[in-house]
Amino acid sequence: MDVDGARIRVHRWGDDGSANIVYWHGGGGGRDELPQIAPALEQAGYSVFAPDAPGYGDSPPIDPARYRASNVARLATALIDTLGIAPTVWIGYSWGASIGIHSAARAPDRFRALVLLDGGYFVPEDDPDYDPSLDLAGHIEAWRAEIEEQDGEWDAPAQVMAAAMAGSNEEPALSVLPAVEATGLPVLLLHSTQPAEYDDVRAGALARFRAALPSAEVVPVSAGHGILSEAGDDVRRILLDWLGRVA
Repeated sequence: MDVDGARIRVHRWGDDGSANIVYWHGGGGGRDELPQIAPALEQAGYSVFAPDAPGYGDSPPIDPARYRASNVARLATALIDTLGIAPTVWIGYSWGASIGIHSAARAPDRFRALVLLDGGYFVPEDDPDYDPSLDLAGHIEAWRAEIEEQDGEWDAPAQVMAAAMAGSNEEPALSVLPAVEATGLPVLLLHSTQPAEYDDVRAGALARFRAALPSAEVVPVSAGHGILSEAGDDVRRILLDWLGRVA
């Protein structure tokens, strides 16, 4: 469908009339994530809408500058309006968590609750390789080089993934967490606990998150960043219990 100047493919699980959920994937795309979560949500009675973000899967890319988090959030809220599913629950993994935070801060009336799957609580400076002197184009190039060094299967070209990550770093979710707190929306953060060498950085990031969004429910999951693939049963159990209580 056409949304805010972009063409977006939306995958769907569940029936019309069910409680709606938008699932926004991480920076690598949703190919490996969706089988871990969408069927369980459908079985629990929810209707899941899972877009391929611009440049991912079957959605054509947009201009690199439009991958700034606030721009993607504008597109995401326009997508919710086009689908006619507001207010909806938002579940976002990693990059998708950050986009959900920005979207809720921008248009809280479109949302019923936010679920953040190991995302939205770090800032760029938590990465020892982050160079604050670079502009957006420089950060995109740095991310592209890093991604191309990794051995993985992705749903998007390295340049698209780099633009998404750099655009998120340009506008960290931490900056808009107080605005989300002011909305009164229920928020659940499931965060990883591994690897242990990141414990100090993770603790600092979580402290900042709690200070900016004290009403959020924060739950540790014994896994690395890939919490859906590493601890899917725990994530699904915690998530469905929380949704049953608040949404």
